[in-house]
Amino acid sequence: MTPDTTPHVPDSESHSWDPDLLLAVATTEEGCATLAQLGLVRPRQAAAMGLVPLPLVFPDKEQVWVEEARRDELLATIQRRASEAVVRPALLAAARPPLREAGFEITPAIVPDRVRVSQRLEVRLPSLPHPYRLNVDRTFSVGELSGLDGTALVDLVSADGKLNGRRRDAESSLARRLAEIEAEVSSDAEALAEIRDRLWRATHHLTDAPSVLRRWEREVAAWAQDRIHARGRSFVDSHFDLKRYEDLFPQARSMPRRLVLVVGPTNSGKTRRAMQALKDARSGAYLAPLRLLALEIMDRLNKEGVAANLVTGEEEIRVPGARITASTVEMLDPESRLEVAVIDEVQMLADAERGWAWSAALVGVPAETVYLLGSPDIRPVVERMAQYLGEPLEVVELERKTPLKLIDRRLEWSDVQAGDALIAFSRREVHSVRETIRATGLSAAVIYGALAPEVRRREAERFTTGEADVVVATDAIGMGLNLPVRRVLFTSLEKFDGHEVRPLSGSEVRQIAGRAGRYGKFEVGEYGVVGRGSPNALRHMYKAADEKVHAAMSLTLRPTRAMMERLATYVGTDRLVPLVDCFAAADTKGSPYALADLTPVRKMAVALDARRLDFDRRLTLLFMPADLDRETDADLVYGICRALEREQPLPLDSVAGKRIDSLDDLGLEAQSRICDLYYWATRKFSAYFPDREAVTERRAAVAERLAQVLAMRSRARAAGEGPHKPKPGFRGAPRKRYGPKRK
Repeated sequence: MTPDTTPHVPDSESHSWDPDLLLAVATTEEGCATLAQLGLVRPRQAAAMGLVPLPLVFPDKEQVWVEEARRDELLATIQRRASEAVVRPALLAAARPPLREAGFEITPAIVPDRVRVSQRLEVRLPSLPHPYRLNVDRTFSVGELSGLDGTALVDLVSADGKLNGRRRDAESSLARRLAEIEAEVSSDAEALAEIRDRLWRATHHLTDAPSVLRRWEREVAAWAQDRIHARGRSFVDSHFDLKRYEDLFPQARSMPRRLVLVVGPTNSGKTRRAMQALKDARSGAYLAPLRLLALEIMDRLNKEGVAANLVTGEEEIRVPGARITASTVEMLDPESRLEVAVIDEVQMLADAERGWAWSAALVGVPAETVYLLGSPDIRPVVERMAQYLGEPLEVVELERKTPLKLIDRRLEWSDVQAGDALIAFSRREVHSVRETIRATGLSAAVIYGALAPEVRRREAERFTTGEADVVVATDAIGMGLNLPVRRVLFTSLEKFDGHEVRPLSGSEVRQIAGRAGRYGKFEVGEYGVVGRGSPNALRHMYKAADEKVHAAMSLTLRPTRAMMERLATYVGTDRLVPLVDCFAAADTKGSPYALADLTPVRKMAVALDARRLDFDRRLTLLFMPADLDRETDADLVYGICRALEREQPLPLDSVAGKRIDSLDDLGLEAQSRICDLYYWATRKFSAYFPDREAVTERRAAVAERLAQVLAMRSRARAAGEGPHKPKPGFRGAPRKRYGPKRK
């Protein structure tokens, strides 16, 4: 028998305790705690809880508190453990040689009176090239191993149930999980070899089974995503073949289409011929760049006795017997055959954010005659696409009905007159300019993108009827709003386009400046700069060719819901992000097409993949007309998701306030946007968004109130008052002079 090589634990009664050792032991014993561990500050707080301090000396006058009934028991336990901690170094020195010879290692554990015993084992998995060399371990108290000779110590550790159980668990858990992974891909020998190699390369250096399993899970997930992307990209390129994007519209390709391009500057009467053809058609569609313009065309047709529907992303108005539909261009129906289709503002093919919708309309609208209305800049692009599609193209060129000339000096704010349109490029700038105009004694209507179509139309009517002297508008005025404008005055020659502040392009200047002049009212239209900017710079901008618009320009594309659904079925995933990524990587080289920037779509996909919603609902929400960068939109999107997750109806009053009288224009704009998105939700998920009629009424009330607020703010004079003075810092405010007064 081998002599005893391990020390005996000394008698706790005769030992002098190290205060730091005592504290380390006591704070790891259940039932013991310091004031800090209890979340207390003063000893009397612990005493009030029925606790008493242990009669031991701890460093820095620290005290360890216990229940009074257990004080003696815990005192004895701590002293015993402290005794074991004292002899731990001797135990480690004596036990290491025999355990190492038997294939074990012994090291100190974190707790002072315990040691860690580990064993290295080889785990062979038949399908992997080499065995794993793993460590399994467990901790023992010093008392468990003290007083044993080397042979007894090795026997005890070798027979230990916990250590053997962990060894068996390591072997079986790896074998079981590997078999599950292999079963998932067993039908594909190439994939099976690939995943095995990937798992081994990523984990061969790891030394414990839990770490191997965790890394396996990450590798399997990454491999699955890589495989989805690889298969998905291949499927997109072969099945959809976006190089031949036009073939995704079989209805349009199966009929003899005729294209009619009507180009001319603003105020040249481009819509007249197209609208007459639309009214005479058995069936037709008008595709507008703005909801406001679609609404205007629907109203005009219905007033002229031609029943017409309205379909936009936010609303739908069906008229009995309608054979014409006015819609925003994004709502193109590629399956319904038509006699005539009108695509307005076709130069939007060059727009970075929305150009994909005009691309789809140009190649995909199934109409016998397709009218394309736009600026002359887009002509070479349309001619190239007509030749590419093999479709006949007729080009109609129109001239302005009134001449347009540049004002050769920069105007001051005092030079602004009734009938002028002032152009700013943000909501804040529009309101700032309005305040400046009020200071001159004029009233102003305002038009910008955040206003609901009804409010924009109301503001336009105020200007048209003379209730407002001038109109202050963003570049939205350049699309379809026919206003009796005498002069167009630019308050700035640059704009923020969502990414950077840049100079206006030639096509933007021509589109906006062209609103000046009205046949029969203002026989000469004028455009210029006011407040700042140079007439010479404006002249050069007006004449400059638009670099974005040229014959070799690529038409941008975006996947549809049906395309995403098909791809998901093929690759076997219900996550949206990899689907978006597959389309973003699609190959369009050598074709007239290019993928649009899918960043906003991907951002929405990331948000939706984090929700507990089925794939069909998430796919529907992916194409919701919402912008997550806008706080109002983001809040309502998340509210819609929560309602669908809980399968509980979301009343309108829970997202939109009932009382709107006290709201300012910004609050009313937010309420209008909420109503738009809620209405969209009522169309897609009617069971969970029940207030369709209520939201229609609320939207009308909000529009009415917002129009009132804007009208009140625009008035230059109250009864008996002179012109309003602008606040210091506004354009047009008198500058403060410093120093002695001039005589």
